[in-house]
Amino acid sequence: MRLSVRIAAVAVALLSATSAWGDQLEKVIILSRHGVRAAMSTPERLEEASARPWPRFDVPPGHLTARGGQLVELMGGYYRQLYAAEGLLKPGDCGAVYYWANVTQRTIATAGAYARALSPGCAVPVNTVGEGRFDPMFEPVKAGVATPDPALARAAVAGRVGGDLSAWSASHRQEAEQLDAFLMQCTQGPCPPIPGKRRILDAKPGFVDGEELASLSGPEAFASGVTESLLMAWADGRDFAGLGWKGVDEPTLTRTFFLHQAEFDLRLRTPYIAKALSSQIAGRLLATLKPSVSPAMIGPGDARVVVIAGHDGTLALLGGLLRLEWTLPSYQPNQIQPGAALVFERWRRADGVRVIRARFTGQSLGQLRAATPLSLAAPPSSAPVFIPGCSTATPAFDCPLDKFDAVVGQAIRF
Repeated sequence: MRLSVRIAAVAVALLSATSAWGDQLEKVIILSRHGVRAAMSTPERLEEASARPWPRFDVPPGHLTARGGQLVELMGGYYRQLYAAEGLLKPGDCGAVYYWANVTQRTIATAGAYARALSPGCAVPVNTVGEGRFDPMFEPVKAGVATPDPALARAAVAGRVGGDLSAWSASHRQEAEQLDAFLMQCTQGPCPPIPGKRRILDAKPGFVDGEELASLSGPEAFASGVTESLLMAWADGRDFAGLGWKGVDEPTLTRTFFLHQAEFDLRLRTPYIAKALSSQIAGRLLATLKPSVSPAMIGPGDARVVVIAGHDGTLALLGGLLRLEWTLPSYQPNQIQPGAALVFERWRRADGVRVIRARFTGQSLGQLRAATPLSLAAPPSSAPVFIPGCSTATPAFDCPLDKFDAVVGQAIRF
């Protein structure tokens, strides 16, 4: 009995952290990264950067794994508990949640996993623009709704590092040596060159042709793909020790993510690029959060929760556009782990003012690895997000809806 009382007390405290007596939650958008996927590169390619074999996945490259779906369902179950406690979701109300996904297997499967947990017993569809088409919210350039200047994009990136990518990369030499030491399992960096292997440290910084507006090469870009694959294998429960790896633990993994975040920040959060690639989704999010119905809304007006399954780049670009920052334990600043989400809630406060409360939430490294059940008493990691030019000095950084409208409108205006 005492344990039940304590759990109930914790649940009430968690809810009170973001709501006050008389405040009413009206609408929620969950902008989520897809769940755990198989590595994008083959094990053989990844093994060029490591002394030990890489774990194998059971699905094709880039596809959501079975464990990835399970972990997303855990997040979906947590959201259902949270929003049922706020009165937003009720049993059997199959129209309460609307699902939208980018047209990749991992995003569609992620939205499906959310639906199983958030809309149990409901035959709800996962909506997309359709196979073979480009979604303007996720790929505005390919969809033909944005025409940024590639030369200006590269200049904007170069301008953030003094016009010298090599000097910027050289400032991360210690982190590159440490990552090489971990991957090559040598005592300390710099590891000696090994025939047939590629050191992170040796990658040449610069711009390269690619699908991105300003694709990069160098230690940061090389490390980004390798450490993302590490994260996915860790979260998928793969056995590193059995393959001869040493020192694969949470503190080590957190350190390895530094170069990935440096590359992500420069490539995606640069203001010109963020505006070019994120204005479409920002405008749609704004329309969806307003109480009035408009054609730009995502889903029907009476949907109380909207789940959008995208990619880490989706969240990074929006963060760069609106200057949003977050940090969760066991991750680098602004890192976006699988299944993590930017959550935007529209509240009507007791004083009648409508406000937006934003937060970043997702499973910790330990919760991912152990597939820890989530609940109001045992939630995922979460941090309130301050919206510059809008948020106020309140616990949840309340952002009045009219100011949010102005901030987003200004951010997406060319």
